[in-house]
This record gives sequence, C-alpha cells and structure tokens, in this order.
Amino acid sequence: MVNEIIAHIRRSVAVGVDGSPASLQATRWAAGEAVRRGGPLRLVAAAMSPMLQPMGVEQVAPTRTRDALTGAAAEALADAAQVAAEVAPGLEIVRELRGGSAPLVLMAESEWAGVLVVGTRGRGRVGAFLSGSMAVAVTAIAMSPVVVVRGDLDHAGRPGAPVIVAADGSAAGSAARRFAADAAAVRTAPLVVVHSGTAQVPLDETVSAVGPPVEHVARAEDATRVLPQLSHGAALVVVGVGARGRRLDGPAAPVVRELLRTSACPVAVVRHLPSR
Repeated sequence: MVNEIIAHIRRSVAVGVDGSPASLQATRWAAGEAVRRGGPLRLVAAAMSPMLQPMGVEQVAPTRTRDALTGAAAEALADAAQVAAEVAPGLEIVRELRGGSAPLVLMAESEWAGVLVVGTRGRGRVGAFLSGSMAVAVTAIAMSPVVVVRGDLDHAGRPGAPVIVAADGSAAGSAARRFAADAAAVRTAPLVVVHSGTAQVPLDETVSAVGPPVEHVARAEDATRVLPQLSHGAALVVVGVGARGRRLDGPAAPVVRELLRTSACPVAVVRHLPSR
C-alpha cells in the first residue's frame, strides 16, 4: 500500500502558478503531461513574507500585505485549476499555497514530483514567479526534471511530433536520454538523438532496445545552434546538465540557457541525481 502511494506521488506533475498568461500556458501543458503519466496535477503558488519587501518601498501593514498576497495566490490557483479541468476533465488536481520564495518552494515540491513545470516571462498577480531568470534558477536546484514551457503548444502537441534529446557521454546525458525515451513512449512519438559537434555516444548506449522508434542525427554545428533549429516541429527538447551550488554547470549549461531563450517548443532540463 505504501509503495503504491509513493508510486502515485512520483507520477505527479507539479506546476508553478502565478496568475500570468505564461503560468496558464504552463498549466495547460502540465495537465496534458499528468494525463500521459497517469498521475495527479499539483498546482503550486508561493507568497513571499511581507517582511521581505525591498528597501525604499512604502511599507504596508503586514496583515494587509499578507491577506493581499494570499488572496492573489488563491485566485491564481483557482484560475489555473479551471484551465487544467478544461484541458483534462476528471484529472486529479491538488492546489498548494506555500509561503516563501518561488525557487525554494518549487525545489521543495520537486523532491517528490515526477516532473516540475514552469513557464517563462511571467509576472502575474503573485509577482514574477515564472520569469526567465527564475526558470534558470529552478532548473539548477530542482530535484526532479524541469520542463520550461515555451513555444506554440498546439504545434508541439500534434500527433507524431518527435522528442529531441542531446547526446553526450555524461551521467546527466544518460539521465536525459532515459527521460526523453519515456516522454516519447507515452506520446507514441519517435525519439531523435542528436550528436552535435564532437559529442558522440555509442548507439547501443543511448536507450534500451524496448521503447520508441529511435533516429540518430549527426550535425557538425554546436548544440547551441542545432537544438534550437530542431525544436521547430518537436514536442519536447531534452538536455542533461550538471549543477554546482545554485548554478547550472558543465558543457551543457550554455545549451540550456540558449534553449530557454529561443526554443520553439517546451524544454526539459534533467540533472543527474543518483538518489532518485
């Protein structure tokens, strides 16, 4: 029984909510992903303490500030829940309102979630929860894979759209390929393994023999150019990356930053975490 509960939680999809259009876009994608994974959708909003107001800003009574932040977050969660229910009627939806900074709230949520979803360019009723810099920060500290939702979701969600994954010989690269293979399998979509520049991985070490159809693509250009190009028409681009402290680290870090800026489809960032 306990193992079944843990497995159910591990299939969950958590999404950061702040009331912005980007947040609702991320919620739409996350709802579809929860259906594909067969798990619940967790809508997560963060409300900062009024004691953390910047210097020079007119101070508001703590009670009024707390009530305003809590009310805005609750409203954002309600809107997101409505959007999710429209995308996936009958989906199990859980709302979570947490106190604290957005990155730390999402990091805590990622300890159990199967995947964490955030948007870009967000500045909603609860503040800049899903800004571009916030998305980069979350990818560096999250304990689960992080999907940053961007691009045209109708185009990315069309049947047969491939899942793209960058190939390299690192442990993070191996974790990314496993994640990408699972993502392709639940979509009944092909998996495209991209060998760019000098990054080469033996074909028999990419993914297991049992899984989605696999295509290997070799390009001479650097991954920072190749992957954004291939994102057009893709369902998802997946990159494995290292992290040092709260910063992305390793040769794939510039690739991730470029994809978060220019990708035409959602981007999954996978860290190698042996404990998961």
